[in-house]
Amino acid sequence: MSVIFEKRDLEPHERKEVDALYEKGAWLWDRPGPPITREDKKKINRETMKQVLAFGDKLIDGTAVADRLKFDSSSLWYYHKFRAYFRLRNLRYEAHALREYAKKSNENIYYYTDDRLLGGMEFPENVSIYGPAGKNKSRRNCFSLFNYFTILLSRSILNLFSGRKFSKPEHIILDVTKRQTFLDMDTLEIKKGNYVLGYMIEQAGNDFLILDEAVQPKLTDGAKIKLSKDHLFGKGKRKGRYFGEPVLLKYFASATLRKRRKELGNRLNSELQLIGNACTGEEKTLSDIYRSFQGATRFYLIKYLAYKKFFSKHKYKTISSVDENSPAIRCILDAARVNGIHTIGIQHGSIHDLHPAYVYTPSDKSRNAFPDHTLVWGEFWKELLVKNGHYGPEQLTVSGQIRTDIIPVLLARPFEKQYVVPELKSHEKLIVFASQPQRDPGLRKRAALDIMQAVKEMPDAFLLVKLHPNERYDTAYYKNIAGEAGLERIRITLDPDLYLLISVCDVLVTCFSTVGAETIYFKKPLVILDHLRQDIQGYHREGVALRACNKDELKDHLTGLLSGKTGIDQTAYESFIARYAFAIDGKASERALNVIERLNDL
Repeated sequence: MSVIFEKRDLEPHERKEVDALYEKGAWLWDRPGPPITREDKKKINRETMKQVLAFGDKLIDGTAVADRLKFDSSSLWYYHKFRAYFRLRNLRYEAHALREYAKKSNENIYYYTDDRLLGGMEFPENVSIYGPAGKNKSRRNCFSLFNYFTILLSRSILNLFSGRKFSKPEHIILDVTKRQTFLDMDTLEIKKGNYVLGYMIEQAGNDFLILDEAVQPKLTDGAKIKLSKDHLFGKGKRKGRYFGEPVLLKYFASATLRKRRKELGNRLNSELQLIGNACTGEEKTLSDIYRSFQGATRFYLIKYLAYKKFFSKHKYKTISSVDENSPAIRCILDAARVNGIHTIGIQHGSIHDLHPAYVYTPSDKSRNAFPDHTLVWGEFWKELLVKNGHYGPEQLTVSGQIRTDIIPVLLARPFEKQYVVPELKSHEKLIVFASQPQRDPGLRKRAALDIMQAVKEMPDAFLLVKLHPNERYDTAYYKNIAGEAGLERIRITLDPDLYLLISVCDVLVTCFSTVGAETIYFKKPLVILDHLRQDIQGYHREGVALRACNKDELKDHLTGLLSGKTGIDQTAYESFIARYAFAIDGKASERALNVIERLNDL
């Protein structure tokens, strides 16, 4: 007997072969793939992190992989480490499930997948993996590409005629965050801007230049980049704002830079091929993952070289940014550092020991793996980065969370629930689910389905799904799950200001989002959906969140909180705030700016 998994459309010759197997009694497994237990997933998560970290230090002919992938004082290893971890982890999920299924069955397994890399994993003899023939055929996102070049031209023209001076300021703040709603500090009116650094940018003086970049398209992504006012004309009216896109355009006008990019790209490709030839098993798969990011590598090298030339002509003392370890930001910071500019990262989300962007080895510290300095929210995050990230204590400063500067103002002038959520009936309780684009599609759907099914069984509850910014195009995804759950009293949206929602909600539910910590700052009840019992952010361990591992536990917690039978631990909340956020006093922006200006003397 044989089992067939069809995870892609089969080629004509493959269809004939499979049909022949059916005639002999083979049967089709019509689900996505064999199941994998949550304990196995937890184990694979940990093992994969250790494996990825160790691979960067792996010696190939006496030289570590991270050092083989160096260009100037940077390393391509760190540019793709985040994506590579999740890519390998998900491959290991799939491979493990197949192996376990094969152990329990004497059947021959035919697995037709669109993922070529899965074929490089090791399987028992009764498992056959069939990947697609030829090269992947991905359609270029021409619509977004055309719009992006229109944005480049618009911003270049504005830079030419705006009269903005970018040589006078001493410091740069990168404004590359997707625009989102946040509250005006004076009027509490909703506006759009940088919801992470907005208050800091508003307080920054004339010695700060705001370097504004539009969202850059993924050339094969289905998401559309629109010709919005913000994209065409910038994210704010601040005088000290300069567009970064013209810096990229100058790259294409320079034969020298284009030649240099080609040289770097060829050398890095050669090194990746050498590394792959020296590896076997999952290490070989990891090197293949890096080679699959060739298009992204090319773009990051273009940005790096363009900004390197820019910073060689315009000297600054510091450059600061959130998301500082993502490749789109890292290439700018690396270009600044090679020109003697002090680089500063600003914490923008929760950090944990399975976060590839913040977990490094002791050897990484000498390889410019992270910025020269990093501002963190509280002592807990500082200790975590020293212990698990191998940051130096002298590289870290506690300044608080900038986004929270509005909280004292908001608590002093509270809003009515119906003002924020007009659909809410007077007798209904408001439950907010802060979603996340989880890398595990099974857990992502399980979380959404659990919260929707639980609320469906609570007649006096209304659910608002607050979409993560990276899920702005996923409304239909959650609507489909709501339909599956039979839930009608629901709103799925990106727009309402997050803090405004937290201030009026009766309880907030999330998995491991930073939103959980922000809920605590408002002294609101928090429930985490933790199907793998990992408590990644430590909310449950710290006594500031109830943990639910399934729909029934979630419903019990929600019912208890909304009825008043269960309450929050005020002492635990106060302790959490002091340790994780320093203080909710409205002065985090002021402290951050003071630290940046003091770094001049280093």
